[in-house]
Amino acid sequence: MPRVEVPFGPYHPALGEPEYFKVVLEGEKIVSVDFELGYNYREIEKKAAMFTWPKALVLLGRICGICSSAHTQAFAYSVEKINGIEIPNRAKYIRTIGAELERLHSHLLWFGLQGDQAGFDTLFMHAWGAREHALNMLEIMAGKRIHYNYMIIGGVHRDIPPTIANQMKKELIELTKKYETTKEIFLSNEVMIDRLKIAKLTTEKAREFGVVGPVARGSGIKMDARKDFPYSAYEELDFKIPIQKGGDAYARSLVRLDEMNESILMLNQLLSNLPKGKISKQGLFLKSKEGEKTTVIEAPRGENFHFVIAGKNTPKFVRVRPPTFANLSAIPHMMKGLSLSDVPLVISSIDPCFACTDRVIVMDLNSKTIKEVEM
Repeated sequence: MPRVEVPFGPYHPALGEPEYFKVVLEGEKIVSVDFELGYNYREIEKKAAMFTWPKALVLLGRICGICSSAHTQAFAYSVEKINGIEIPNRAKYIRTIGAELERLHSHLLWFGLQGDQAGFDTLFMHAWGAREHALNMLEIMAGKRIHYNYMIIGGVHRDIPPTIANQMKKELIELTKKYETTKEIFLSNEVMIDRLKIAKLTTEKAREFGVVGPVARGSGIKMDARKDFPYSAYEELDFKIPIQKGGDAYARSLVRLDEMNESILMLNQLLSNLPKGKISKQGLFLKSKEGEKTTVIEAPRGENFHFVIAGKNTPKFVRVRPPTFANLSAIPHMMKGLSLSDVPLVISSIDPCFACTDRVIVMDLNSKTIKEVEM
């Protein structure tokens, strides 16, 4: 049977962001897949080295609208380590609140999109209805629903007084109700569950590809930076790391479903036990010691690394390794043997963020060299 190459992207209704996948078929069966990055190239890492410290922090929060807290937190901790800054305990709690609200916002957005990819619009509407309450809480807390920018080097710049905490608790009650409804709708739909029994990734293969986050945990690998390398207030919280051994798209869905429940439990603990004290160690951070540090944060999609080399007035170098960059490598393996109609769900199952991920590869055909250019 002749092989046919089908271009999936870079612009496609099933892709929220531009990316290119070359899918090779024999009949309806996928026999190989390749992908290309670079359609969202924005030079953020290079630009960060031209900015002052406060501006660089804001810029790095713009890498992704869904992972804004994860990127700014990873960068801030790297700079704080270089300068020996220990942030106040209250600031740690507020950073953790923002991070868990972001996880809820991200997972509920993803759950809705997964339903949309499968033609299950009821799931889409309920998940996004619940997500509104997470966004409301972020708006109450930080003044913005997207790119909330509450982080500063040395702590946070917005406090959560009792009146604000009470408003957030009310929103959390409503979110919890809608989350439970969304969960029931998903778990009771046998057609949706059968549709997701695809894209198998065994524990061995998951380790081989080096996947992270819910993709790894859906393949039975117990890894989470919040437990493995505790930061912010996570050491003081009682929470579990959900693990599933199925290794397919359904297992990854269950991991995210359980993670949302853990985030809700953590937010109840955080809002009820906010310690007293300052929210920042110092004023506006403009001068840094020279040095270099790496920080890993558990973003909604998995481990998010920031490597920073600090100059006095600006970052000399910033390198970001987002979770999607690690998880994309498993896509060709997961797609092999499936049909073309499964492609959107397989890509969706890793919850990709191409805005976080993209690099430009420059190939010199004369010297046969390859150079990777920063995001």
